[in-house]
Amino acid sequence: MVKIKDIAKLAQVSASTVSRVLNRDPSFNVLEDTRRKVLEGAEQLGYKTVVERYNKKNFRIALVFVPTTFKSQIDNYFHFSIRSGIENICSKYEMDLISTFNPASLADPIHGAIILGNYLNTEIEEMASALSTDNIVIIGRNPDPNKYDSVWFDTKGAVYSALDYLTSIGHEQIAFVGARENRDIAEEDRRDQHFLRYMSKFPGFDPRRIYIGEHGKQNGYRLMEQVYQDGPPPTALFIGNDPTALGALDFLKEKNVEIPHQVSIVSFDGHELTGYTNPPLTNVQIPTEYMGQTAVVTLIERIEEVRTLRKKVLVPTQLIVRESCRKLN
Repeated sequence: MVKIKDIAKLAQVSASTVSRVLNRDPSFNVLEDTRRKVLEGAEQLGYKTVVERYNKKNFRIALVFVPTTFKSQIDNYFHFSIRSGIENICSKYEMDLISTFNPASLADPIHGAIILGNYLNTEIEEMASALSTDNIVIIGRNPDPNKYDSVWFDTKGAVYSALDYLTSIGHEQIAFVGARENRDIAEEDRRDQHFLRYMSKFPGFDPRRIYIGEHGKQNGYRLMEQVYQDGPPPTALFIGNDPTALGALDFLKEKNVEIPHQVSIVSFDGHELTGYTNPPLTNVQIPTEYMGQTAVVTLIERIEEVRTLRKKVLVPTQLIVRESCRKLN
């Protein structure tokens, strides 16, 4: 069987470069000439990815979630985009995908399942116990890495990339605005706690300026109202998810607050609308479609027993600098 290291030797690049090119990692910047050499080398040697090797076996995969996961295109864009990645790869390789919020209702056997969302430990166990397979990948927090495979993103790295940028352009008075996270998420893994640990080293930081409410655009409006009720606003806002950011923008527009002249903003998730706001928002982008595709590949590895150990995939994020921040004098 052709291995990645064989392609790397032929293309004269590293094995990690080959892996990221073949898996179409969207966060990987590589010269087109290098990409061409890798793809041509893979074709010359007859290499096939995990999905390509097993795509003729008519896999039947369940996508499991709660009904509210896809309630709103704006508030739940993150999950819609992940689902799009899952659907695209399943369609391409002719795998059956059954979406359900009631796994116990699945009449026919399935080869594997993907649980999409951040749930309580008890909710995950309830979903998993209702499935007719032990081949399970969670796109979200994983309560038991020895039992389930998982795909998520580097939360700490994402938060720190936003704050590195804001502090590099002179901001120390930064507020956090975000949504309440699942209570089973360890405190040290929450976005607001990463924010607090990072900002505590700056003398201009006020730890009282952390605002958390329910998820969604309407919540962003209410939280931004609270920010301005608490006195003079900070020079910058780090908003922990894009639906909240869109709601915050509605409030700021209503109050004629100029961005970035009066306040700078960095948001978080990669919602497509953040590139079309006025002004376009600087944004920490999560490769959501790629996460969905990676979950399918990870699941097939389990189904085909390519590996015996459980696997935890953390995908990188990317800061996209737009027009919502200004450099302080």
